[in-house]
Amino acid sequence: MKRFTRFSLVAVFCPFLLLGFLFLSCKSKPAPPITEAAGPVPSASLVFNGIEAEGPLNLNLSFKLETNNPDPSVRQVKIESWRVNIEGQNVSFAFNLDYPQDGIFPANSSTPLRLSMDVAALAEKGFAPKDDYSLSLITELLFQPGSAAAVKFEVSGLAEFPGVQAPVFSISSIAILKAELVNTRFRVGLLIDNPNPFEVELSAFSYQLYGNGMFWAEGQEKNLIRIPGKSSVAGYIFMMMNFIDMDRNLLNQIINLVSVNYRFAGETQVSTGVGYLPVFGTSFNLSGSSIVLEN
Repeated sequence: MKRFTRFSLVAVFCPFLLLGFLFLSCKSKPAPPITEAAGPVPSASLVFNGIEAEGPLNLNLSFKLETNNPDPSVRQVKIESWRVNIEGQNVSFAFNLDYPQDGIFPANSSTPLRLSMDVAALAEKGFAPKDDYSLSLITELLFQPGSAAAVKFEVSGLAEFPGVQAPVFSISSIAILKAELVNTRFRVGLLIDNPNPFEVELSAFSYQLYGNGMFWAEGQEKNLIRIPGKSSVAGYIFMMMNFIDMDRNLLNQIINLVSVNYRFAGETQVSTGVGYLPVFGTSFNLSGSSIVLEN
């Protein structure tokens, strides 16, 4: 009986002892730490809004910088640096970014940025003019929280728009139409090249012709000249030259049909149909040598 009783007691109490051991073992392990949620993350975007321009060489690109920081301790964001890339190359030398001198903005704001573009400076380095531009404005922003480390990151905005080039003028010939005692009529062959992929129109076309360093004649073309994209238009302009006040040697050259050194200069108004670019004025100043032909 005693052996049976002891065995029974052990058998009865063992499950309770085992549960207690497991309970004590579980209780002795430390609880895993609670991971705190990450703090509010700042964000920003840079959006291209369009262009304002008076001519094809100086463009003003408009961007909008949108900044957001949900951390109430952050009140300001600063532009630490900026750059402009075309085809992966830094071309900031031809740009100027207009923003407050210290570059500081409210942390939650929509701020306009004005990027001035010098097309001539780009052309000198082989980046312009082009049929189309694709450039990125990249700004490095600094968010300074009240009690944590500063947050710095880059944000970029892409601007894509058509480039515009001024028409190119050249003289193909100079011919005498009718020589008189005092006046002579000239016909000047003119070639106008349009390097753009779209049509351009020329209006208010005025010009002056100089021969051997002396003024010959001037004129104005009143008809609208249309030039298809990536093509040329050849035509003639007509001028009247008066010999009364001219040097005798120049008169003899013209009468004897000798080649003459000329300078052809003028101005014209150009319209392109490109939305951001209104009608703009361009000038030309050509020089060369031509045989004076008789017609």
